Amino acid sequence: MNQMKPSNVGWLVAGLLALAACSAPRDNSAQPAATAVTLASPGGIAATRAGANGRAIFQTGKDLSAVQIVAQPSTVYQSCAACHRADGSGGLHLSGGAVSADLRHKAIVTAQKHPYTVDSLARAISTGVDNESHLLNPVMPHWQLSKQDLHDVAVYVYTQLK
Repeated sequence: MNQMKPSNVGWLVAGLLALAACSAPRDNSAQPAATAVTLASPGGIAATRAGANGRAIFQTGKDLSAVQIVAQPSTVYQSCAACHRADGSGGLHLSGGAVSADLRHKAIVTAQKHPYTVDSLARAISTGVDNESHLLNPVMPHWQLSKQDLHDVAVYVYTQLK
């Protein structure tokens, strides 16, 4: 039986994700639901198109179709990671004395009296309302994403930022 070397698996995943991105629709509001097909990943963690899409949105501000996410009102920062850092640790000092929130699991779930859920994260991202129904600092933009993109980035934050 042929075994794939770990380095070959990484190239396979990258190629499949590139193909998926090329064939995806360009209209951000008309994206189909993510396919539940699991792909092997170099780190041994299951990777789905939804997971890759959530990561892309968080890190780059663009979905896998290269559609830039936008905020109302507009913001100088074009991605989540620009304020919350690539690892989600936050701590960036912003205008008006605001400090970007730590989005890692311990901060948003373990250390909370009312832990965030995927749905409450999606609400915070899109409307600026936190897990206890309070308004977030106005420096937090209200991101305008398709339903699928919003779900994907919320799941990424909830499950992958450790």
